[in-house]
Amino acid sequence: MKFQMKLLNIKNEFMKLAGARKELSSRQAAVVVGVLKEDLVQNTPIDTGFARESWKINKTDVGHNVTNTAEYIERLNQGSSKQAPAHFIESVALKYGRPEGTIVDIER
Repeated sequence: MKFQMKLLNIKNEFMKLAGARKELSSRQAAVVVGVLKEDLVQNTPIDTGFARESWKINKTDVGHNVTNTAEYIERLNQGSSKQAPAHFIESVALKYGRPEGTIVDIER
């Protein structure tokens, strides 16, 4: 007895599956980045609340960026507050995986 099966349009099906996988991956990344941002908010020293409120997520073509526009966030990250250790941003970020480059990029 011989069994033969033809798979028609298999390339299209694989392309659909790849697209679905990419979409799921993107949604999972967005959830993780959201949790990371909330962890950063909770670990940011608080006086007026401005630095905590300044954490934002920006979606890019290749992923997500988490930014903080408070002018003094660098000083806070260097340990200027007794509420958080120096490099608290890096410590929080490293809990969520190994970076593909620098964790903190300071724009002047």
